[in-house]
Amino acid sequence: MIEYRKLAHEDYDDILDICKDIWGGTDYLPEIFHKWVDDKGLFLGAVDTDANKVIGTDKYSVLYDGSGWLEGLRTHKDYRGRGIGKELALRTFNKALEDLGSGRINKIAFSTSALSVESISLMTKLGFRLKQEYKFIWKDYSDADNSLSIGDFDVESWKPSYDEFANLPYIKRRDGILPFVFLFQKPTPELYEELLKEKCFVSINGHKGLFKLKGDPHFIVFDESFEGINTFVNYYLLTLAGKCLVPPLTSVMPADAELIEALHAAGFGMMDPSTCDYLYYIYEE
Repeated sequence: MIEYRKLAHEDYDDILDICKDIWGGTDYLPEIFHKWVDDKGLFLGAVDTDANKVIGTDKYSVLYDGSGWLEGLRTHKDYRGRGIGKELALRTFNKALEDLGSGRINKIAFSTSALSVESISLMTKLGFRLKQEYKFIWKDYSDADNSLSIGDFDVESWKPSYDEFANLPYIKRRDGILPFVFLFQKPTPELYEELLKEKCFVSINGHKGLFKLKGDPHFIVFDESFEGINTFVNYYLLTLAGKCLVPPLTSVMPADAELIEALHAAGFGMMDPSTCDYLYYIYEE
């Protein structure tokens, strides 16, 4: 029998079992599991009562900007195809829908891979609409420029003012949304303080951006230039080699065709140069 309940810290080992087969064992969920348990919102689990183990998860959070955010949908490989993921998604969506109706949140949103066809189909039927599209860009550790050393990089912490951060052309170009570490949200003082506290703001050889390790190492270069992206990638390939299985990752807008072409020609990886793979959906009443 499958039951649905809030997850607890004691469920951690079951989460490890779910995630060991996701993204080649590099899923970030175990890393942030305990934080999610303590978060407000709803961290929901599907439990096989006969086996007494958690076999699926989904998370609903309230972001700083008032977005109701859906993420963390996982189903154990032995239980897929039984509608468990769909039921988890519907239950967290209905909780978010209650909060939207009461005014606690201003919209419901999520991001996903274009490969998540079933999830996209379900959420589209529920009324979500595609808001933004991106392409993931990366270089593998084996493609690092061996002619470079740490001494080739001038790395400094960068502390912009809140107004400077909130009014970055990078953010304005994205309709006021910052897409960072698989979250899409508007700049707020709370987000700004969190990024400062976690020392995410960084300048490398004069190119300013953000970097954070959330399972996957994720970065943004605010000038959106080939030189800036190449600099950040080369630096983090050097510093993360042997420490992190997943190479540093960023995303670019599909409108930047010349940039995408230049990155592709320079050996940067992308799922398909002609399509988008990182999607942002919203639901508004």
